[in-house]
Amino acid sequence: MRVLKDDRVIASSSSSQYNGIVIKSEELFINDHAVRIVHGNEIYILRITKANKLILTK
Repeated sequence: MRVLKDDRVIASSSSSQYNGIVIKSEELFINDHAVRIVHGNEIYILRITKANKLILTK
């Protein structure tokens, strides 16, 4: 696990199937239940539902 300078915690996955970066959802949703993600020319909204599930919409 690595700690960044601003105390955000990210962890490199130990799984042999995934070699990317793992970010805890608490880091994305610090003050809100939704975040906007820009991908190319599109904006997506990732939100936490009342049932504590993640939903990505365009």
